[in-house]
Amino acid sequence: MRRVFDKWENLSIRYKLFSITTTLLVALAIIIYLILYFLLPTYYHKYKIELLDKSLTTLAETSVRYTTEYLEEKLYYMAKEQNLSIVLRNQNGRVIYGKNEVIVLRYNKYITNSVTDEYRVRIPIQTSDSVLPYTLDVIMPLQPIDEANDVIRQLMPYIIIIAVLIAIVGAYIYSNVITKPLIHIIESEREAEHRRKDFVATISHELKTPITIISGQLEGMIYNVGKYKDRDTYLKKSYDSTQELRDLVNEMIEISKSEILETDLSLKNVNLSELLNKLVKRQTFLIEEKNIKTILKIEENMYVKCDEERITKAINNIINNGIKYSPQGADLIIRLYNKKSSKNKVYLEVENTGITIDKKYLSEIFNPFFRIEKSRSRKTGGSGLGLYLVSQILKTHGFDHSIKNKENSVIFTIEFK
Repeated sequence: MRRVFDKWENLSIRYKLFSITTTLLVALAIIIYLILYFLLPTYYHKYKIELLDKSLTTLAETSVRYTTEYLEEKLYYMAKEQNLSIVLRNQNGRVIYGKNEVIVLRYNKYITNSVTDEYRVRIPIQTSDSVLPYTLDVIMPLQPIDEANDVIRQLMPYIIIIAVLIAIVGAYIYSNVITKPLIHIIESEREAEHRRKDFVATISHELKTPITIISGQLEGMIYNVGKYKDRDTYLKKSYDSTQELRDLVNEMIEISKSEILETDLSLKNVNLSELLNKLVKRQTFLIEEKNIKTILKIEENMYVKCDEERITKAINNIINNGIKYSPQGADLIIRLYNKKSSKNKVYLEVENTGITIDKKYLSEIFNPFFRIEKSRSRKTGGSGLGLYLVSQILKTHGFDHSIKNKENSVIFTIEFK
């Protein structure tokens, strides 16, 4: 039994759903069949008897307004509709309607075999043109439903085969339709969990370095050891390390907020043209410091539905990166346009010249804490969280993004939908 459970556990979700659905559908078909076979006769008999009793009660109550001739007409239609044999006798026992011999010949097999195969009723009935009441005998056969049951039993193998085929086809369609989005959700959750674990592990490593540096410097100053006797110098270095640590923690908090609140977007129509011009002006000091030439090719009134605060942060990081990693005297080219072939899409390109990225790093550049030059400090190379945060913000909005090399430049592209 344990081996069976182990095999079941190792099955894919698709096969599990297929097996469970098939079993349930086959079981449902068999249950319906058994209900029909065992309970249908009982309930059908009960239904027919209740229907007859109700018809006779109504007839007995209303017959006082009928003539005998009209009563015979009513009895004819009742016998025809409910498959009844009816005999109407007067007070002397003479048959007014129906024939005794017909009843005996027609239902002889029921009388001789079992009274459970028929239902008999005798009631007095009064008409407007008779002084004394008549006697009404009614016999209702119950055999037809039993014969139908026999037919159901003979059809059972075919019913089960058809039920199994329908169950298999239905289960196959159901399992495929359901499992595709389900597997996608599970894989997305696993991937997200894997990223979280990697992120936490990397955070631990990244935090350890500045904490170790600060701790070592402070300990050296406390014990007045060697070069740490110059407290003013190393207090400043410790302070700088704490600032790096603070910046790193703030960036991690931003990323955590982005991941936790990823569905809590405040969407509105944002004029990207105006936003880009504002963000470029913010970077004026850095642009002038590196003598960078800015070339703006921004089409006017380009609107996109997004969370303005987060998109502002993402675009600002991209422009800042472009300036930071450009050499002195490089060009920073910003394009915002709408392709004629895709009217519902707006494209933003931020290109910085004089630098390219090694192809082997292009696929890793959006990973957390990734820095192209491992030897760079955070002051020159950043924390490695900027582009990761940009990627998270754009993914949350459903905007495609990429980074690629040209002959002597790097282009970051965002496709706003």
